[in-house]
Formats: sequence, C-alpha cells, structure tokens
Amino acid sequence: MVRDLGCGFFRTTGKIKFRTYWGKETFEAPFIEFDPYITYHVQPNGPVENKLILRHRYSGHQTEVATVPDSRRHELYADWDQLQRYMDVSQPLPDIPALEAYRSLDPTTAAYDAAGKRGRPADYWVKLDLDWWKREGYPEHMKKIAEFPWDSLEDKMEDSVPNLREAAMA
Repeated sequence: MVRDLGCGFFRTTGKIKFRTYWGKETFEAPFIEFDPYITYHVQPNGPVENKLILRHRYSGHQTEVATVPDSRRHELYADWDQLQRYMDVSQPLPDIPALEAYRSLDPTTAAYDAAGKRGRPADYWVKLDLDWWKREGYPEHMKKIAEFPWDSLEDKMEDSVPNLREAAMA
C-alpha cells in the first residue's frame, strides 16, 4: 500500500515536498532554496543516463526531477525551464496539456488568458490532431528543444542568492 505524503511542487506556497532518501520521512522547503544540477550515470548494462537533481543548498537533501538518455540531455534544460516557470506565480502556467485543466484556477494564468495573451484557441490541446502530432509536431518540438540556446536564459534562481555565481564550485 502506498501512502500519500502530499509530495510535489506547490506553486501557491512556493515550496517543494518530497520523500527523503529512505522514503520514510518527507522534506519540505522553499523552491528558491534548491540548486539544480545534472548528474551523469553509466548503467551496468552500458547505457548512459543524465538526471536532473534539485539539491537543497542548506540541508543537502535532494530529489530527482527527471532522467533521460545521454543523447537527450538537452531535454533536462527544458524540464528545468518549465519547472521554474511553473513555480513562478508572476508568470502564467506553462502551456502544456497536463496543466490545461488548471489554467482557469490559477489567478495569474486566468488573467493572462482573459487578456487574450495566450495566442491560441482555448481548446487547442483538446482538438490537437494526434496523428499529425506524432508525425510532425513532436519531432519539430524536440528539434526546437535540442537547438535552443539554453545557456542564454536568465538564471532567476541565481538572482535569489547573493554572490552565488562567485561562490559556486566549478
């Protein structure tokens, strides 16, 4: 039996809650106190994986956010960008199918959509042609993620900690 410990990323409170290493307790802290990093893992049977990890800078507690094969490492940068946008209540929710049902419930997103800034019909994800998406949309989407200059984005988390760049380990 799995017990719900209320773990997750909570936009309204700005906190993260996750199970600790042994899974018997939970750890909760503000999202802004976590630093992201990517780890490189060689599996016993040969494949290489990269993992996006969030590490709490004051306690050392960490949680794994996503895992991808080495050839798709760039997807972790997209995951991190999406997670930062999700947790930033000054921005609308990321425009993805999983969050579509919650757009009207989030005040910032509801105002953004009501102002006509969405740039697409409200039923876009519902009416999306899945055959087209599999054939053309998804490959094009993944190409854009692979070619995006991720290092050109502003690091909002860095701005939350004075002198973080100067104190960071190489």
